[in-house]
Amino acid sequence: MNSFKWKYPILYLCSVGIANIGGWIYLLAINLMVLEITGSALAVAVLYIIKPITQLLVGPWAGSVIDRVSTKHIMVCLDVIRAILIFIIPFSDSILFIYTLVFFIQMAGAIFGTASFTYMTLLLPENIRHRFNAILSFVHSGAFVTGPLIAGVLFMIGSLKEALFVNVVIFLLCAALTLLLPNQISTDLFNNSRLTWSNIRNDWSLVVHFSKKAIPFFLFYMMFQMVMLLTAALDSMEVTFAKKVLNLSNTAYGSLVTLAGIGFLVGAICTNVLVRFTPAKLLMSIGTLFVSIGYVIYSFSTSYLLASIGFFVLSFFLSISNTGFMTYIQSNIPTDMMGRISSLYGMLSSFIQIIVILFLGFASHWLSVREVVIGGAILMLCVALHLTFLSASKVKRKMV
Repeated sequence: MNSFKWKYPILYLCSVGIANIGGWIYLLAINLMVLEITGSALAVAVLYIIKPITQLLVGPWAGSVIDRVSTKHIMVCLDVIRAILIFIIPFSDSILFIYTLVFFIQMAGAIFGTASFTYMTLLLPENIRHRFNAILSFVHSGAFVTGPLIAGVLFMIGSLKEALFVNVVIFLLCAALTLLLPNQISTDLFNNSRLTWSNIRNDWSLVVHFSKKAIPFFLFYMMFQMVMLLTAALDSMEVTFAKKVLNLSNTAYGSLVTLAGIGFLVGAICTNVLVRFTPAKLLMSIGTLFVSIGYVIYSFSTSYLLASIGFFVLSFFLSISNTGFMTYIQSNIPTDMMGRISSLYGMLSSFIQIIVILFLGFASHWLSVREVVIGGAILMLCVALHLTFLSASKVKRKMV
């Protein structure tokens, strides 16, 4: 592991870190913008429904493209496309037009996420992936802290629209950094393999065949994803809960997210130690359990202090669970099928996510926002407990 070997991984980490900072600025700005225009919790929840819908649309074919071409060039093009679309948002006050732009931004993001993960897996030797994932978690946590902090400053000195212009520059910078990375293609065979409807159907068959052979992996994967889906669903209620239930200002909400970022940062530091001697599956199960506990604390909070404690706990263990998840799937999914399997599994997860978000969004009209958040947090805890029980049972059987 000399400095030459780490040259490109470090460049990749820089690109990811900057992109995540921009992602937080975009997320907070677009949520607050939609809330200001509509004043509706459901309108904000729609933003979170758009993402899984785009995953459903790109899932059937995106992985087939990613496994056949240079992931580097896909990533560069998608960064530029997202920069252009975000640049247009501040010039529109139409909520329908904003939703349309967000739709295409999320579509590009859905493809980018799978391409980036596939690229990272191809770039790294297997023996350093667990260490790299821990460092990547640290980078994400740094963005978690600095992103909302920078967003809060931008909101104070300017407007939400001006914050989006900063986001445009960030995406263009990420595209420039990605251009400096080497090309990575899954297999030589796919260099000359055209993308046809027949090939896509064959890819689906390969993924189904893999899933049947690896049922324990598939079930464990989907249970973990269920916790993450509930996390995303509750995130759709986050802005409304903070502003209408806890009565926080935009700046206070930004500081709350920043505090959660500090928890993510501390969790990432601990993960760099734990990953050296803790199995990935154990990191996943314990992490998800305490993430759900953090959400329960947050859902029952009545003050900024209690909400910040919940945010800190959930973000601390989110870092641990995500690192375990990345290492786990990298160890169980064949590298040359990473794009297709990740994309199709993501499509299935997104279908479930749409149902959950819609349910919570409409439930917020029948019940109070607090009751909906509490119910979602308790359901998340139940799933996490079952996941932890399964993981502990398998570890115990191996020891007998």
